[in-house]
Amino acid sequence: MSGPDPVLSDPLAALAPGARLWQHAAGILDCSRGHLIGIVNATPDSFTDEGRHFGTAASVAHGLTLAGQGASVIEVGGESLRFSAPTDVAEEIARVVPVIRELAETVAQPIAIDTFKPAVAEAAIAAGAAILNDPTGLRDPEMMRVAARSEVGVVLTHFFGEPKVRPTSFPDVDVPRAVIAWAHGMLARTDDAGIARTRIAIDPGVGLGKSSEQDLAILHRLHELRVLERPIFVPISNKKVLGAMTGRAAHERLGPSAAGVVWCRVRGASLFRVHDVGFLHDVLTTTEALITGAPEQWHEVIK
Repeated sequence: MSGPDPVLSDPLAALAPGARLWQHAAGILDCSRGHLIGIVNATPDSFTDEGRHFGTAASVAHGLTLAGQGASVIEVGGESLRFSAPTDVAEEIARVVPVIRELAETVAQPIAIDTFKPAVAEAAIAAGAAILNDPTGLRDPEMMRVAARSEVGVVLTHFFGEPKVRPTSFPDVDVPRAVIAWAHGMLARTDDAGIARTRIAIDPGVGLGKSSEQDLAILHRLHELRVLERPIFVPISNKKVLGAMTGRAAHERLGPSAAGVVWCRVRGASLFRVHDVGFLHDVLTTTEALITGAPEQWHEVIK
């Protein structure tokens, strides 16, 4: 009879010392505890908020709200990954740069840019972005150079296929193993480019060119990624796999998203890209206290 799962018994013990810190252009995140990356969709056609935060004023206001709700990072994106024509580079820059500049001057949290276009990334970094989240995982050699020329933290994301192109089939592979093999190769490439490993977090790419069954396999076996010795970044919020398991539409997936945050945290992930920061901050705060045996703060309550 096998003993208890060591990851479930003590998920923090599964973290290699190097995976506990994530360096970015504005400082360091302590990844021995969980963090929420709050999403600002500066687009008219996002999957979840359907353009409610489109426009500089609305995007900045939403970023300020997320910061106040407890997000550790505010991520700004100017292009949806819907299966549609790409957004013009100049238009994407116009959407994100004013938002990033104002948020970087206003909030204490680091600002991330979500883009797969090098020119957009470069403009965002110049405006104050401290983290680069490229959903194609620095596939474009110029994006690798943009990252190497700066001090930004980098989210290396696994993606089967191409952005904004609907997949017609899915690779018949053991996806968690494929992600780990890909990540080892990418870490070697970023080493060669001069990007310190302390600046790297790994995103296994849930929902990016994978079937729901493959997404579930990644989430179920997330602890296997600890061999990479880098913080694990999971964009769990409202994902299609959650809808496939529950039958819920995207705007009805807060409960499944909360379950995903808890599961991924106890499997060793520490960075969670989410929409509903206020609710999920309470979820993550409670999860941290249950893992460690002590909350960050005790509150005086009557009952």
